[in-house]
Amino acid sequence: MTISHAILGCLAINRVSTIVSASIFVNNLHERKPMSARVFLDSATLSCHHGTIMRIPLFHKRPKPPTLTGDQTTHRTQKIETLKAGRLASLALAFTSRIVDGIGARLAGSESSRLAAAEIEKELAAFCDTTEQSSFELESGVHALPLKVAVVLYPVLILFQLVGLPYFSLALFLLYFLYAGKELYLYKPFPVRFLKREKGVNVHAVLQPKGPVEQTLLFTSHHDSAPLFTYNKLDRFTYAKKVGLPVFLFLGSGLLSMVQILSELVGGLLFVPNVPSIASLILLLLFLFSTPLLLSLWNFHAKTGSPGAGDNLVSVGMVIQLARYFHWKRSCNAPLANTRLVFCSFDAEEMGLRGSRAWYEQNGLNFESALVLNFDSIYHSDKLTFLERDVNGHQPLDAPLARRCAEIAQSMGYAATCESIPRLSGGTDAAEASRANLRACTLTSVGWDDRTKPAVYHTEDDTVASIDPKAVEMALSVAIRLVELVDQKRLWEPEHQKQEKQKEEERDPKLTFSKLTHR
Repeated sequence: MTISHAILGCLAINRVSTIVSASIFVNNLHERKPMSARVFLDSATLSCHHGTIMRIPLFHKRPKPPTLTGDQTTHRTQKIETLKAGRLASLALAFTSRIVDGIGARLAGSESSRLAAAEIEKELAAFCDTTEQSSFELESGVHALPLKVAVVLYPVLILFQLVGLPYFSLALFLLYFLYAGKELYLYKPFPVRFLKREKGVNVHAVLQPKGPVEQTLLFTSHHDSAPLFTYNKLDRFTYAKKVGLPVFLFLGSGLLSMVQILSELVGGLLFVPNVPSIASLILLLLFLFSTPLLLSLWNFHAKTGSPGAGDNLVSVGMVIQLARYFHWKRSCNAPLANTRLVFCSFDAEEMGLRGSRAWYEQNGLNFESALVLNFDSIYHSDKLTFLERDVNGHQPLDAPLARRCAEIAQSMGYAATCESIPRLSGGTDAAEASRANLRACTLTSVGWDDRTKPAVYHTEDDTVASIDPKAVEMALSVAIRLVELVDQKRLWEPEHQKQEKQKEEERDPKLTFSKLTHR
């Protein structure tokens, strides 16, 4: 057969095949048979067209979802990208903005603080198995009482010295410092019964694991905001006059009583009624006539509060978003195995940690041997710090936990350090967890010693705009990784062992197949 005959034969077969296929297609349309794809070239023509085929692009039937397995109740419909740390940080900041704009300042024990607690409970209820509000009694204005006592006590100290009773003056001065030190420095206050009582409200929620509880992790924060200081916006000279000079005078009155005691002890007149020397008398009268200068301390604390976005409402938003994340993981059939998560928001942190103290007294025994990561004052992404000591450097926290958290942050590429909170910088709720014998540390990011950073906490400028979103994202990422390591029982595993395990897995990969291959 010649090449021309072969070509003509092939064309004839192709034409007949096309006519037959077209007639079948028309018949199928009349019979309304479903057609997912129609082949127009039969086996005879396939060889002439080098295996090429043509298909009609009709819609296919959507396959049925796979059968649910195990404890799975819903199919994975969410995208993982929707709940990355950046997205959670945005949600935490949005929550902070909503509360600051809608409720405003939240002084401890106030109605606005209770409204905020109700909103927090509502948010947590959407993601947790149980939520609860717990109330406690709070002395109204107790944070401002030491300064007011100093104003009243000052002339009394001077008068005792004027009548030759400096030991009474010194005794009162030392008693005052014991009271003020425990209230303002150690955060171990004496109960004050004569003040008006307010109701503080704490909120906590629990997310249970899939299996039996083997370990518990608490994420804590506080929703009250600090009272503003009346003289914060004054220039340095006026501030020194309104605050520095009165404090100097009060301390000077105590020093004068000690000098007078030593003088009378040397002269043998300590317990004998006497009149101070002329020089001492003139000095004491000058101090006495300066009493009006101390009146500025009476109004040192304003009646309004800071917006408290960074200190510490954004931390509450972070706690809520952590609850959201692990609830989402459970809905995606990836729950925590044996780790119970507890999410807390305390009231009255700005009044000497009274809210967390009351909560741990009520609930501490229920979470024995728990780990606690407290969030407080998240501002700057380059100042990530885990506190090893709290309450003006006096209260020890769990240093190994703080250092392990810093290691986790560093392994994620974040610059993180472990430090003690500076002297006269206050305290955080982790201190009360530590006093309740729980392993606790605080994550913060404040530029205490960095004058290039604005000190906005406890001021009117503590708004959402003062918070670096990257700092929130970093804190959330570290917290999520901490939970994963705790649930995998790898939290205290040395870093070099984890690296060796990873290398071993890379050297000895395990092959898995989702379905058989066809040849």
